[in-house]
Amino acid sequence: MKPLTAAEIRSRYLEYFTAQGHTVMGSDLLVPANDPTVLFTGAGMNQFKDMFLGKGTLPTKRVTTAQKCLRVPDLENVGVTPRHHTFFEMLGNFSFGDYFKKDCVTWVWGFFHEVCGIPKDRLVVTIYQDDDEAFEIWTKHIGLPKERVFRFGEKENFWPAEAPSKGPNGVCGPCSEIYFDIEEGAPLPDDTGLEELPAERFLEIGNCVFTQFDRQSDGSLRPLPQKNIDVGLGLERIVAVLQGAPNNFETDLFRPYLDHLSKLCGTAYGNDKEKDIRMRRIADHVRAITFCIADGALPSNEGRGYVVRKILRRAARDGYELGLQKPFLCEMVDIVGQLMGEQYPEVRENAPQCRAVIRGEEENFLVVYKQGMARLDEFLAKSLSGQTRGAVIAGSGEFAFQLHDTYGFPIDITQRVIAERGYGLDEGGFHSAMTAQRERARASASTSEAVFTASVAVKLRDAGHSQTIFVGYDNVTCDSLLCSLVGEGDAILARAEAGQKVLVVTESTPFYAQGGGQVGDHGQLVTKTGKGFVKNTTALDGFHLHEVEVQSGHLLSGQSVTLQVDAEARRATERNHTATHLLHAALKKILGDHVSQAGSEVAPDRLRFDYTQPEKPAADKLRQVEDLVNEQILAATDLGSRVQKLDEARQNGFVALFGEKYGDEVRTLQVGDFSKELCGGTHVSNTGNIGVFRLVSESAVAAGTRRIEAVTGRVALQMAQAERDHLAVVAAQFKVRSEEVPGRVSELATELKKTRKQLEKALAPDLDAEMVKVAEGVVAHGGANSIVYERPGLQTKDAQELLHRAQQKFAPFAGVVISPGTDSVLVVVAISKDLTAKIKAGDLVKQLTGLLGGGGGGRPDAAQGKGKDVAKAGEATAAALAALQAAGLRA
Repeated sequence: MKPLTAAEIRSRYLEYFTAQGHTVMGSDLLVPANDPTVLFTGAGMNQFKDMFLGKGTLPTKRVTTAQKCLRVPDLENVGVTPRHHTFFEMLGNFSFGDYFKKDCVTWVWGFFHEVCGIPKDRLVVTIYQDDDEAFEIWTKHIGLPKERVFRFGEKENFWPAEAPSKGPNGVCGPCSEIYFDIEEGAPLPDDTGLEELPAERFLEIGNCVFTQFDRQSDGSLRPLPQKNIDVGLGLERIVAVLQGAPNNFETDLFRPYLDHLSKLCGTAYGNDKEKDIRMRRIADHVRAITFCIADGALPSNEGRGYVVRKILRRAARDGYELGLQKPFLCEMVDIVGQLMGEQYPEVRENAPQCRAVIRGEEENFLVVYKQGMARLDEFLAKSLSGQTRGAVIAGSGEFAFQLHDTYGFPIDITQRVIAERGYGLDEGGFHSAMTAQRERARASASTSEAVFTASVAVKLRDAGHSQTIFVGYDNVTCDSLLCSLVGEGDAILARAEAGQKVLVVTESTPFYAQGGGQVGDHGQLVTKTGKGFVKNTTALDGFHLHEVEVQSGHLLSGQSVTLQVDAEARRATERNHTATHLLHAALKKILGDHVSQAGSEVAPDRLRFDYTQPEKPAADKLRQVEDLVNEQILAATDLGSRVQKLDEARQNGFVALFGEKYGDEVRTLQVGDFSKELCGGTHVSNTGNIGVFRLVSESAVAAGTRRIEAVTGRVALQMAQAERDHLAVVAAQFKVRSEEVPGRVSELATELKKTRKQLEKALAPDLDAEMVKVAEGVVAHGGANSIVYERPGLQTKDAQELLHRAQQKFAPFAGVVISPGTDSVLVVVAISKDLTAKIKAGDLVKQLTGLLGGGGGGRPDAAQGKGKDVAKAGEATAAALAALQAAGLRA
């Protein structure tokens, strides 16, 4: 019988729990929308926190999902062990105050035993040591032999782990884990003194969490009025079990990646242990980065972007070590789409953007790799002074870890470079730093605060308030009811006095809440008793929160209120928002379909648009984009908006922005046949209302991501007027007409260039006189001649000419010129080819410029570079003499 595919297992799980009365819900984004406590979604229950608290608004108490997850505490183990991953799928079923342990265990057992067909004698379970109820269910109701039920302590079978003794306070409960027994027919382990099941034999494939307690500050476990179920099953592990694979990677979830890499590398998977690890790691990491980018988590140097970049660079480094010298990860995005796109359409829809971002990161990898080498050279230049050859370099372990962690720089290369210099790496220091980092990662991944905290929205719902009705698409003012005042510490207030800052919640509002890149509206609100300035407007779980400073009188909860948006600012924002849509469409038409929005900010005075693009667009392309947007403005096209089903909108060609999570119904915005997007923001009614569009700047913000800033309407007009005034001033200075300024500037530039050449010629050194000084400083030793010549103010070509002459006269020859300038130090090295076995020009330049805070390089016989620290020119001269001495060319 043919084993089930991963897609079939996922589908059968969702179908099975649908049959048990569950509602199938889509996966949450990898980037949690309303949970700042975590960088990435790491479990299926994350999106249901309010439901577990009994404060949620879902119309069902039974839910089942296939959730995409990302965890990185065990990053070093990925590819090395059979089971570790960064990205993985968690199959889940949840009960919010509905069914509990008996139904949960019955259905999970039914899925594994009946749907998947796993024999009873290949499954064992664990329970919390005091959970007699779970023991009775497993042994009597399910009929599992008692010896297949193991009792363990709070570290293994309680969630959060060790919560009874160590906290955190809040929702918690025992859990029951299901394991697959790899060693069929082998005697079960004796549970005497056993604290956990042996991992090499038992594979965890599911966990049932019974959240039934509320831990108090005194450590007591108070029973919850609403008991919940949180089940998580690891899809990758279940697939490996059902497909009889020795590890998760040799399944249909990963095999296509391994086959692709085998073809690229020319090495079949399974023939080389080290290469196999690299291939497995790439297979895991390309899934992770594709899903992250598709969900809007772009590589960067901080936060979740740092994690994405770190994963990507590790995969790129593995490819480099496998001999792949060109970008290859970007081409594997399509494999992710082929395997996962049916369940997660965003990886197909956003594939062009993912490819563009990943390609840019890969192209930067070699640069980063070279930077790592430069930093290593700089470290060694500072650290080798006074070291005995063969000794372990102090601090090298910690430094190697910094290179490894920050740049993804391979530890084995660091070790090899240090060994080639004749020294040793502090491996103990490296591993200590690595262990400390892992502990920090695990600590940050664990729950350190109360598991769930009540938000402002929860308190508002508890007070009986309904979600805010937004009327701002058609109005900038409205009368409403002031439902609630929220003060410091999220306290619900009855009254707010003049000078006090509060959040104001009203029944309805014309104020747009910050979101989708558009800034929140500002304006004022007025009641019979007072007036307040609305500084900003945000949204939380359907409530519009007006950030208000009471200007006069006082505000009372429950009174009537008039809300007035700053109409001029709103209209300017609308012009910029619609222009952003036109810009997005124009970029796609001019640059290609790979372009997608990677972020935006729409304010009254400007718009900022980040987009996926691997390289800087040519100036003429940007002009075409600007012209195309203005053509659409001049066409004066009416905009059309309506609410429709998400699936219907996608079928009709409306663009969903990556990184956004949408509900079943969405608002769509259409500009003729030119632009079709999902958007909940406010816009002009006709493109002609924008007036004019001016592109102000274009720049890079990250590899594969670029930024355009632009202005419209009155701001664009004011900018044009200011530029006209500036040009008039310059024209008057040059005594020419405005249109003649470019020609006059060109003439002056030519004159300046000519004058500079004349000045350089006048200040050029007398090379014959310099050569006399060089000859006087040459030292003969070891069958060769050498010199280290420090002379301020030399140009690179002059220093090279001096060394060329000296090499002709004193061969075999090794020479170094160090020339301090005003803000930099020039380093030029020449080595006769028959001496490069003893010392290499490129290596010496890297060492010296590293000491000087700069960089450089070249061939073994000729190299040059520059440093920034002029004060260390003397140290560089001393280091050069020491290097020649170490090579046996100086006494």
